[in-house]
Amino acid sequence: MRSTSTIFSELFDADVIVRGTFRNYEVLEPGHEARVTLEIQETPKGSVQQGPLSFSWTRRGLADRWEGPNDVIVALKRSNPDNREDYEVMRGCMVQGIYRTDKYKEFVMGIIARSAR
Repeated sequence: MRSTSTIFSELFDADVIVRGTFRNYEVLEPGHEARVTLEIQETPKGSVQQGPLSFSWTRRGLADRWEGPNDVIVALKRSNPDNREDYEVMRGCMVQGIYRTDKYKEFVMGIIARSAR
């Protein structure tokens, strides 16, 4: 069994972590890639503009439509280091990428605090 810190390890390496409300979920490649747009409520790590933010999400087995929670926390990395506004969801072994705020907010904030030390 993997430890919780291993499953959430992308939070340590994320360029930006945002909390936001789902606005749009556009499938770019069925079962593999989507474009997500959130209305940004909070940026616990890094900085992005307030308001809507769109980013790429690539993951095997993505749904054809979003049926998850509306209030979420997302760990993002810059997909193009030269463009500070071009992001994608962190990915790796066992990485979910998008988390329910009501279930994970305190846990995520604890990881952010530890990674800032």
